[in-house]
Amino acid sequence: MLILASTAALLAFQAEGQAQTFKEWGLKLWDKMMQPDKNLDSTYVFQPFKGWNFSTTYKARWDKIGIDAPAEFSVIDAGKVDFLVRFNLVEDVTHHVGLGAGYGPISLGYSVAVGRTNKKDRHFSFDWTDTRFAVQLHHSKIHDIGECTIEKERSEPTGIQGIPTTATLWRVSGFYIFNHKKFSYPSAYTGKLVQRKSAGSFLVGAKYLHGNITLPENSTVVSNLVLDLIGYTTNQVSLGAGYSFNWVLYHRDANTRKDIRSLRNLTFNVTAIPLLTFVNEMRMTHLTTTGDKEVVPIHGHFQPNVLGKVGLCYAIGHFYLNCGFEYNYNIFRTGQLSNNDLSPNAKYEIPYRYKLTIIGHLANCVGSLELHYRF
Repeated sequence: MLILASTAALLAFQAEGQAQTFKEWGLKLWDKMMQPDKNLDSTYVFQPFKGWNFSTTYKARWDKIGIDAPAEFSVIDAGKVDFLVRFNLVEDVTHHVGLGAGYGPISLGYSVAVGRTNKKDRHFSFDWTDTRFAVQLHHSKIHDIGECTIEKERSEPTGIQGIPTTATLWRVSGFYIFNHKKFSYPSAYTGKLVQRKSAGSFLVGAKYLHGNITLPENSTVVSNLVLDLIGYTTNQVSLGAGYSFNWVLYHRDANTRKDIRSLRNLTFNVTAIPLLTFVNEMRMTHLTTTGDKEVVPIHGHFQPNVLGKVGLCYAIGHFYLNCGFEYNYNIFRTGQLSNNDLSPNAKYEIPYRYKLTIIGHLANCVGSLELHYRF
């Protein structure tokens, strides 16, 4: 017992010491981030005092989520039929208002859909932008009505509308700024730094996307799709390189880092990062012939994607107004999938074979207008 008690006390002491070390390391890191970057070229970049900032936001969003499944369906003693199953969730432009707050390089934001809509869209964002890098996390939950069309050869397309659909998206993107001494990415989007003279920089970036689409099991689309699909989940990891440039249209210096009442700056930014998705995984959830749910993992091909952003920021003293536009595009594509074994379909009571390719795409456009106050 004495040995056990001594061992427990030693482990507790070590854990307490490690926690204290981690706390000290975290405080040192935070203190370093709050200090002005001595490596910045002050001829090109001005560093206001890193303090609190609060914001109000208006965003106009457009989202499109689509899944195409061109397929060849063979039935014993009945020949084969080529058809295309197409599911689309296309939102009209929705309007969102939100609030944000931040301290130093870190900001949080939350927005909800407003106006004449019964949608319950919610969007959360986390932003960590410093002189050398930028990391952004976005979470969206979209409730909307999707539609499905089934196009068979030598017959008119049949449409199924009014499918209640829930789409949940997590997206993490970030990039490293090579010319961080003269170029300031935050100057056009967060106002945490101010670009004094026009400059640009090459970037290397990465993006992770997790998307999930859920269809109701009792919807008419389930009984019409050959595979009885009721859900899709995708995970993507992309890497790429691009370029970002700031045009300084007008600048007037502040008195000091803390006294920025005289500051005036108008900066326009364009950022483009082509990406290559090398991890492209999808999981399909469908109903089996016994009515149970089954998850089927599918690996997709390498696909090109893109991250683009445009921003215009006007700083006037402690206030800065940002107008921005962001475009994200992701695509998923499999090779040909097949079922070589005959199996009964519980709904049609006939054996079949199928060959199909799944093509998924997600497009997102966001126009924003943000008013920030920093102190």
